[in-house]
Amino acid sequence: MAVSGLCMGCMSETGGAAVCPHCGFDERTAPVSPLYLPLRTVLQGRYTVGRVLGEGGFGITYLGWDATLAIRVAIKEFLPRELAARGTDGRAISAYRGDLAEAFQYGLEKFLEEARVLARFAEHQGIVAVRDFFPAHGTGYLVMSYLEGLTLKDYLARQGGRIAFQPALAILMPVMDALRAVHQVGLLHRDISPDNIFITRDRQVKLIDFGAARAALGAHSRSLSVILKPGYAPPEQYGTQGRQGPWTDVYAVGATLYQMLTGEMPPEAPDRLYQDTLKPPTAYGADLPQTAELALFKALAVRMEQRFQSVADLQAALVGRRKANPSRLRSGRARRHRRKWRNRQGRNRATKRAALKRNGCWRQRLSVR
Repeated sequence: MAVSGLCMGCMSETGGAAVCPHCGFDERTAPVSPLYLPLRTVLQGRYTVGRVLGEGGFGITYLGWDATLAIRVAIKEFLPRELAARGTDGRAISAYRGDLAEAFQYGLEKFLEEARVLARFAEHQGIVAVRDFFPAHGTGYLVMSYLEGLTLKDYLARQGGRIAFQPALAILMPVMDALRAVHQVGLLHRDISPDNIFITRDRQVKLIDFGAARAALGAHSRSLSVILKPGYAPPEQYGTQGRQGPWTDVYAVGATLYQMLTGEMPPEAPDRLYQDTLKPPTAYGADLPQTAELALFKALAVRMEQRFQSVADLQAALVGRRKANPSRLRSGRARRHRRKWRNRQGRNRATKRAALKRNGCWRQRLSVR
């Protein structure tokens, strides 16, 4: 299929029409911004860049076309706006000033490192598949499978803002399965919320937009403000010195479930440290087992040692296979969980350093055909 005949709004054949007969996209009147790559930019001689699908403080995601496989893809570009901007050629990315270049380079390495880890989960049903990643134009790109469907945030809006406990649990169980898998290799999501959970047209549930690289860059650079989602982020994410682990994602899963059941976000975590005004879901009319409500409150404990220390424990409590004692976890047991997590991260870092030493540099390229 010739790329010249494709609509940059949906990557379907236009038949030569100026306005796409499938989606109505008109390339002649499409928004132009110095922030975005120009339409039809080709990356690696293979990927054609289309319209913008989404953007945030750390990057831009485009619709793309993979000429080798003749399929639509999503292309994520690393672009932390507080550190860097696009050049006058419309493509190259560079730091604003020399003193920001080190932070930008560090973030770029973490972005590609995270992509490398996620590529190992390309076949996992609960995680959006990473197909390729590479450095180009002074920055980095991550190529993912293109998903058709809607986010959990949009799904909840269509359902009136809230849903019942059993449908909510059915949606979050694949999310928690995916988290268990990435936690096993020392990776955290750090940005779980309804807008980062995707429900495909065939009703598969997938985790998208991991925030580990953003968190690492934020902790490394004092030039960046802390990026988090109020209501979903636990206290340890509000500072650069907070000890984060699987319990951090546990809190965000609990906050997401709370939103699904009540239609309300939990109060911001720092406010709860001084006065906890979190209401039980049953106060909003939600119908769920008492054991599940206790499990949810334990997942949302402000102090990390009082939370479930693993996603597996949260899953078991939500389905009634384990009691969710609302009292404080035994401090020794909580410390053992955290020590095990830190040891796993240490082994992963040692493995990465050895791989980088063998290959001579970090610029490796992986392509999943």
